[in-house]
Amino acid sequence: MNIIAVSVIFLFADGAGASPVSGGGYDIESLVVDSGGGLELSGGDYWSRGAIARVSMPENIGLTNGGEYANRTGFYNPPHFTYQGGLPVVFSMASGDIRLTLPPNSVDKNVFDITMNKNPLSQPLAVDPDKIINANDKMVYNEGAWSKLFPNNLSELSIFDEQDYHTGPLANRGALTMRYKDDNNDGIMDGSDPPVRSSSLNAWGLDEVHNTWVQLPGAVVDENSRTIVSWLDRPGVYALLGSLVQSIPGTFKAFPVPFRPNGPQAGAGQGQTGAESLGITFEGVPQTGNIEIYTLDGRLVKKLSIPDNLTFPFQIPWDVRTASGERAASGTYIWRVVSGSSSKTGKLMVIW
Repeated sequence: MNIIAVSVIFLFADGAGASPVSGGGYDIESLVVDSGGGLELSGGDYWSRGAIARVSMPENIGLTNGGEYANRTGFYNPPHFTYQGGLPVVFSMASGDIRLTLPPNSVDKNVFDITMNKNPLSQPLAVDPDKIINANDKMVYNEGAWSKLFPNNLSELSIFDEQDYHTGPLANRGALTMRYKDDNNDGIMDGSDPPVRSSSLNAWGLDEVHNTWVQLPGAVVDENSRTIVSWLDRPGVYALLGSLVQSIPGTFKAFPVPFRPNGPQAGAGQGQTGAESLGITFEGVPQTGNIEIYTLDGRLVKKLSIPDNLTFPFQIPWDVRTASGERAASGTYIWRVVSGSSSKTGKLMVIW
């Protein structure tokens, strides 16, 4: 059997060269336009470097660099990356927003292309954008405004060759990693209103038959890297969406206990017994619900509603006054936080 080695190189007037790619019994060099390089993708016994190009804009604008994708007349946008069926797939966007890994023989094609479209709402590849809009309308109706779709957290994954698209299940499921924005590391997704807690985020796939979002299995949130990793078993449209979480965080607490604003250790510092102007603080409150304060014999003293717009560290103050505005008497009280079907109780002590 003869092994054929092919080497192709493209050179341009501005001095751009090419990067070699090797795999099995062939050698080929991938095109690089402009003077830059592309993101290196690894997989099995070969590596490839994605092409980078310049955007060809109207003549009165001139040449402009594209964002995480680049485009030139006659080039694919978004770019297509070619893989071999018998080798593992590692696909990463230069921005780090998305990473896809597939085991060998996951796609029933000898050679296939993968592309990740970050703008399926206005420039879809295969999906009907109305299906995305319809699905998210249902999501917001059921889960509230926390589940609103953020375009930056939406992607359309396509696998295809010259004959057709691969739309069915993959032979071997892969892993999809998506990154959310929380640049100030406050546990809230940047730009969300109402604030979407990163702990409420999940990876979802679009069911194009029923126009609904379906939660992907095995999702793991890494708040340090601000990523969510989940299993993936077919191409399609994927998104990160928040949701209404009706559970009580394990970090929920009230302080100071005891509340003694006129005692020898009065003050707002750590270990001190509080100040009347600050009252008692409930911290780590859930996304929705109420906090109720009762006397020991079960009389309701005050009910605090949890607002939608809380941000880190998710605190609600109680001014240590009753519902009628009177100062709560010295004594022991019971607090109860309720969110959906979840609840938790604890004790407070007030000493004037």
